[in-house]
Amino acid sequence: MHLGWLEDLGKLVPVKQLYKDAAQPAVKQVGQALEKVAKAARFVLAPIEYLGAQNDRWQHYLKRVADKVPEERMVEAHPQLAGPIFDSLRYVEEESIIAELFVNLLARAIDRERVYEAHPAFVHIIAQLSPDEAVILFHLKKQEYVYRQYAKYNPESDTFSARTVIENTFPTEKLTFPQNFPMYMDHLHSLDLAGIWQQGNQEAIMEGEPKVQTGVNITSVIVLSAFGRMFTDACVPDEMPS
Repeated sequence: MHLGWLEDLGKLVPVKQLYKDAAQPAVKQVGQALEKVAKAARFVLAPIEYLGAQNDRWQHYLKRVADKVPEERMVEAHPQLAGPIFDSLRYVEEESIIAELFVNLLARAIDRERVYEAHPAFVHIIAQLSPDEAVILFHLKKQEYVYRQYAKYNPESDTFSARTVIENTFPTEKLTFPQNFPMYMDHLHSLDLAGIWQQGNQEAIMEGEPKVQTGVNITSVIVLSAFGRMFTDACVPDEMPS
């Protein structure tokens, strides 16, 4: 197994220094918070030889993990999860929603009551998401959205023109690049996380006298898949990171 990422961590702050600092009176004044962070670090890295603690960035991550898991429920994380998560966290902004997804997954990995939610595939899925796609999943975790399209009917060729969107109740203004929403949904569908699924039959648009069909309305719903629901339950926060 390649442990280069652990060797890098080990060069930052020795484990002995972490516990030495925890013994100082100034640190003791913060109560048990540091002890809980240290315990979270031990449970996260124990299966793959805890070679070191973290610099400020890693300690911030560990504190966020520790805050999400009661101390009495902490168990050792599987290296198949802990290793890739820590490696991936090196390349994301600390306060981004993508980092929050990784932190949540790591918290599940050391939580005795929720460890069953921490599927190893989720690490690689998070790494493929854009921040806007994570925002879409955040909103879909809370509710479904209506997506209606119109297609013009061409009687000469008995075909329909390309669909145009006539209603989308998803709050695209929450996205950095709202114009990319269709592309984001295509990508989320390819990951089997979410999709735009048609509801019921298409509605024929009839006009003129006598009535002739001029087009069709298609009503769909933007919704998580069953796999996407499991993913969001494990990784997507209930509140948007500030």
